[in-house]
Amino acid sequence: MLLKNVDKQRWTVLENETNYLSVFQTYSWAQALRSLGSEPRFLMLVDKGDPRLGLLLFRSTFISNTVCGYETRRGPLILPEVDMNVFGTFVATLKDLMKKESALYFYWEPPFHLNLRPHLLNQSFLSIPTATFVVDLSLPLESLWTKLDKRARWSVKKARKMEVTVSEAKSWENWATYHSMYAYESHRKHIRPRSLSLHKAIYKYLLPKGMAKLFLAKLQGKVIAGSLFLLTSHEMVYYESTSVSRYNRLNPSSAIQWHAISWAKDHNLKHYDLGGTISEPSAKHFLYGVHKFKRQWGGRLHKYNCYALNKLYVAGRNLALKNPRLQQLYYTLERSKVIKRFDRI
Repeated sequence: MLLKNVDKQRWTVLENETNYLSVFQTYSWAQALRSLGSEPRFLMLVDKGDPRLGLLLFRSTFISNTVCGYETRRGPLILPEVDMNVFGTFVATLKDLMKKESALYFYWEPPFHLNLRPHLLNQSFLSIPTATFVVDLSLPLESLWTKLDKRARWSVKKARKMEVTVSEAKSWENWATYHSMYAYESHRKHIRPRSLSLHKAIYKYLLPKGMAKLFLAKLQGKVIAGSLFLLTSHEMVYYESTSVSRYNRLNPSSAIQWHAISWAKDHNLKHYDLGGTISEPSAKHFLYGVHKFKRQWGGRLHKYNCYALNKLYVAGRNLALKNPRLQQLYYTLERSKVIKRFDRI
């Protein structure tokens, strides 16, 4: 069954013993989003009282409190000794639970390293192609530098030459400064930003545990760019960023990227996930500029699939990924509260 609350000790066992831990499957992430009004659900497989597999989902209301959808990212947490055949039963159980919950849709972004495709397709889940760049942090720092595109190395060097500095934001005052800049630049580009409340929750629940890092680029003491990263002992994920447009020529975002890669390497993380990109790059795609920026940091392109229930949801999502006007319409409906969701996560 789906549980609103779960034995924290059991979930901690999963977090500590899994070979792949994502921040989006941690109890701390559940705490952060619960503080915003989200409703986390825990689905756990237990054998003789011991946890073996767990999936953290979030329930979002849609249009009204009686209509909901479920989303999950980068799960499940699985212990090394668990037989992969158990996923057949697990996925079937999950599908039945979605029917009992009368979920309008269900969306699952699994980890790129885990092949759940046979089990999901067997239960009539629909696939959505996606991709991400992943930097292997096991390489020496010098090798990581040489793997960068020439453009990336040039950008980092230029930022240094222009005396752009990068440092971690540790006080809420610095986080609030970043969010103000981030929100302004997002609205200027007609993109709905993540809320101040979400940033406060990340600051409160994740930062003290070393699960979030906000790096700021400054010019003569003035903040001109920032990037937020979420992390575990396994990985660092590029979550969001912004920059003041008139300073982009100084490449502050590039300076932050190399600083983050160096920091992650220095702290023995395994890999750096750049947070997703388009699966079929095309110069005509409105996200191609983002793709090019992420591509230059020496990561390997991993193509994989997300999965969903509800054909209309999948069709709408695919259309939105290809059409920025549809995305803007969706954001407008959210702002006007015609569509109700607790936050953009």
